[in-house]
Amino acid sequence: MPLHFWKYHGIGNDFVVVEGEPLMSPGRAECLCDRHTGVGADGVLTILPPEGGGVAFMHIHNSDGSVAAMCGNGVRCVARHLAESRGLEGDIAIETASGVKHCTVHRGPGRSVEAVTVDMGRARVEGEQTFELGSETVQAVRVSMGNPHAVVFEAATPRRAAALGSAIEAKVPGGINVGFAQLDDAGMNLVVWERGAGLTAACGTGACAAVVAAQHSGRLQGSGPVTVRLPGGVLTITVQSDRSVLMRGPAERVFEGETDL
Repeated sequence: MPLHFWKYHGIGNDFVVVEGEPLMSPGRAECLCDRHTGVGADGVLTILPPEGGGVAFMHIHNSDGSVAAMCGNGVRCVARHLAESRGLEGDIAIETASGVKHCTVHRGPGRSVEAVTVDMGRARVEGEQTFELGSETVQAVRVSMGNPHAVVFEAATPRRAAALGSAIEAKVPGGINVGFAQLDDAGMNLVVWERGAGLTAACGTGACAAVVAAQHSGRLQGSGPVTVRLPGGVLTITVQSDRSVLMRGPAERVFEGETDL
């Protein structure tokens, strides 16, 4: 039977979204994500029945078939999909392997979706870590957003992230997402090497982790919204007094289709 799917992206971080189907195998997810022989995506988001407390459960396959506990850009895409396909308004509670995420869909003229805000829950700072990478020594702040992140404060360029991201990911058992963050007066530039997906256009949990790490290390003062500029676009991150994090950004539907993959 053909697989019915929707293609979404959150500032360039793109996903195949599947609803009303049983959970697929890791191999099939990897085939779907292949950009040459498949649909092409950074991951597959499967919308499953809720297990308790939410309207649905979001399962995440990375592009290599591995499973992720949480995806910030992905949960915005699923929130938009559920809002439009089920007519949901107000608080949309989406279950994930890292807990329930409460989402609000913001509509503009003509009821079009302009953005989605997600209460990402409380961040957990796990201290600093030194990574020995051949001739280089890299310092990072470890932050958990329900998935693990290492935030490095230096030049935020895709070239630097591609050069070091894989090596840092491999240094942590189970892997880790690696963000390269650079602050300025207007906010933050950020490039993320994602565990299981590699260099991506954007990472929602990575943006949250980077702002938390900047505040924890004293590089960023105040508690107001922070503009985080990623290669694919902009997210607005607000860290509250208890280190719970709000993330606001777009979620775009690209197309709908079927595949025999």
